[in-house]
Amino acid sequence: MFIRKSFMAGLALFGLAATNAPAALSDDDFVEAAWMTTRFYGAQRSGEGPNWLAQGTNYTTSFLKDSYQGHDVSGGWFDCGDHAMFGQTQGFAAYMLALAYAEFTEGFYDLYTGDYSDYLAANDYSRAGGKPNKVRDLLEELRYEADFWTKAAISETSFVMVKGNGDYDHKKWVTPGKMSTFGTEDGGDPRPMQADTQDGFTPGMASAMLAVMARMDPDAANQAKYLDAAKRAFAYAKTHKGVTTSGSYYSEGWWDGRWADGPFLAALELYRTTQDETYKTAAKTFFDQIKFESGSYSRLNYANAVPLSAVMGEAVFGWAPTANNAKDAKTFLDGLYKNQVSSEGIFTKDTGGGGSFSVRTPSGGAFLYGLYSKLSGTSDYEELIEKNVAYLLGDNANSKSYVAGFDRNGAKAPPAVHHRGYYANEDESKDPDSGLQPPAKNKYFGAMIAGSFQNPGHNTKVSDWAENEVCVDINAPMVGALGYILSKKAPKTDAEIGTTAPDPSAISGKAALQSGLKMVGSNGVYTISNAQRKPFKVEVFDLNGVMVQKLQSEGRAISFQPKAKGTLKVRISSGSDVTVKTLNNL
Repeated sequence: MFIRKSFMAGLALFGLAATNAPAALSDDDFVEAAWMTTRFYGAQRSGEGPNWLAQGTNYTTSFLKDSYQGHDVSGGWFDCGDHAMFGQTQGFAAYMLALAYAEFTEGFYDLYTGDYSDYLAANDYSRAGGKPNKVRDLLEELRYEADFWTKAAISETSFVMVKGNGDYDHKKWVTPGKMSTFGTEDGGDPRPMQADTQDGFTPGMASAMLAVMARMDPDAANQAKYLDAAKRAFAYAKTHKGVTTSGSYYSEGWWDGRWADGPFLAALELYRTTQDETYKTAAKTFFDQIKFESGSYSRLNYANAVPLSAVMGEAVFGWAPTANNAKDAKTFLDGLYKNQVSSEGIFTKDTGGGGSFSVRTPSGGAFLYGLYSKLSGTSDYEELIEKNVAYLLGDNANSKSYVAGFDRNGAKAPPAVHHRGYYANEDESKDPDSGLQPPAKNKYFGAMIAGSFQNPGHNTKVSDWAENEVCVDINAPMVGALGYILSKKAPKTDAEIGTTAPDPSAISGKAALQSGLKMVGSNGVYTISNAQRKPFKVEVFDLNGVMVQKLQSEGRAISFQPKAKGTLKVRISSGSDVTVKTLNNL
């Protein structure tokens, strides 16, 4: 039980609220939550895997026959608690996770081996059973997904958006491996594909993710492979409009015309990776088509990536969102989140009971503010970010955790997760509410449920997707927000993990950086890098010699917006290498 929670409950009885108290979770609690919510993606693996959730079942692989016009498109992540693969949500989640990895790298640890052989050998699927292998865990999860998108981006004119049929898929409550053995109309092999549709959003998001991976993966072969696929996916995205409709599961209308974010973010990330000006030109074309006004009324979610575009457009190019109620990214975000909080400082936009997928708001807001904070060099939102993440981990009046398996500090974890693989059931005659129980090894599942902020307790009916559904897009902002928190509170450098940073000069299509410290400014945003990849610090002073801003890097490029106006001096230092720059921030 949290001490602060008891105090807060007491205040609530008198109609009071203490909004400034820090979250009660320890650094290790955040590490545990990050480990669990990241490893969840290993439980969503389709294809050869390995999928750690399937270990110990009779069917450890699934849907190996996924193909389109003779091209192998097996692999990737299952969408939710089912076995279909919907690229509309998968691309959105993949880009958010890759972006989080790129910006908050040191907040992502190496706690296990990516093929999960460590857990299998130890017969221990808790955090203690994992063995580091000098690769950050999120990178390994992202590689599995990126390898799928390289297959899905068949050519500049052919792209696979959806694998499987939702109606077929939902007939049986069994593991993915078992379902693979059924016929097509029962969700098994061979599965139908939706490909080459009028969709610019899905291939755009996939391209954005791949472009980030081409920049962040330290393996040169992966860099080349991912960049080639990112270019193919973008070529497809920029010549198509809209979003794929997949029966009653995902309808283009849910996006309300907000599809241009996909190709915009793809062009933006390709520009960041290659520095090719043609991508910047393309990014501007799509930025001008983004529906900022429409996107300013609904929280970040798979059908509204507009808030993400607002942050990235301003940070990379200095372009402001064009919504009537926003003049910059900060105003845009505050309108969605900071200006709509509960008495405890929890983001409440679009939240409520079952079916509203309430958890998306606190986690999405925390992720966006973390991203904005990193890119603008501000620390104004630290308490809000931590508070909203802690709320979802059980630091709330009901001690209700929304993450399957997270029960630290007396938090009550979800008891009835809506996920077929979680229960390891291979008996097709059983239904989800027949008393299914997961194997002990699956306790630390790490999936965040849709939730309800109105129900003080957990819904105990497995079939109730409205509260108990889990999805790759639900977990993604939570993983990102946790990475941001840990990058600030308990960062792990490449040296500590034993891994290597990517070499920008190895990326195909990008000229090698010259040695030394470098600062480049564009539209009020300044990016500082050290081509030698050594740690450096940045100190910003006004003309009176007062330090107004300070940033630190372990070697990766960092971007910031000056917090003070007028003529400023920027001192960049790395060991004995020191550079002083002057900038005018009017």
